[in-house]
Amino acid sequence: MFPLCYKEIFAVRLKVCCYCLFLITSVTFVVASYQPASAQYRKPQTRPAQGGAAVYPEYRSRYGSVHWVRDQMPLKVYISPGLTLDSIMDPKWGAPVANTDNLAAWPNLVAQVVSDPEQFRALKPADGYVGGHYQAAMEGVLSWKIFEREGLFSYQLTDDPGEADIYVFFTNHFVGKNGMALFSQDVRGYTSKTNFPYKAILAGGQADFKPAVIVLRTTDGQGQPMALGKLKAAATHEFGHALGIEGHSTNPGDLMSLYYGRGVISPNDAATIRHLYHLTPDLIP
Repeated sequence: MFPLCYKEIFAVRLKVCCYCLFLITSVTFVVASYQPASAQYRKPQTRPAQGGAAVYPEYRSRYGSVHWVRDQMPLKVYISPGLTLDSIMDPKWGAPVANTDNLAAWPNLVAQVVSDPEQFRALKPADGYVGGHYQAAMEGVLSWKIFEREGLFSYQLTDDPGEADIYVFFTNHFVGKNGMALFSQDVRGYTSKTNFPYKAILAGGQADFKPAVIVLRTTDGQGQPMALGKLKAAATHEFGHALGIEGHSTNPGDLMSLYYGRGVISPNDAATIRHLYHLTPDLIP
């Protein structure tokens, strides 16, 4: 892993949600002042891949391509036994700190909670969580394992929350900063991670790396436990974001589209993750 301190580097915080109609991006200034040259950025075009599959351009953020690098692998993934962050309240808003208007803070929040054993032990399972949800989330996360044999990346599950790079938590339903529940469009998952410019790190810059955080919803629009197939699809989709696919494919048949396609990794998703991990990244989590 890279050293954990600051030196002339900025962080780009990227938050992705399923069924979300846009990707929210903000820049956190750490030491160096940075202004993205957005006027010079050109959206890449969809390109064909082998077997008729297409690499969709939404894999990139507005700041460039993002993926983990070999020095960070194997990634450690901690899937909590249904634990929710909802009990950690923001006194300013009277809503959970892990609200959707505060996505950029989720990696810091999880790093803080994990470093405090007493606070971590105080976390409770989310309402609506059932035993099958853990298995469904695990199967979703492990769906991307098929690409390990190609040498694109490697990751493994861990039971030790203190060593993870990616965390999976749960919530009964998502709320905004005012505490109002978000039921519109049946949002099933959010992913938040903090990314750093790779060239700056190679040049000697050092960053305060934080974990990537996935939160999955345990209930459907009627308040019933989320169907296992739907939760698995959400977990697979969100883990695709955690790996570096930043936006949503515009092809409704793709897993990484707004509505999960058929719930499994499509040929386009496979072509895109292969293309992404053969690039030198502009940013790394």
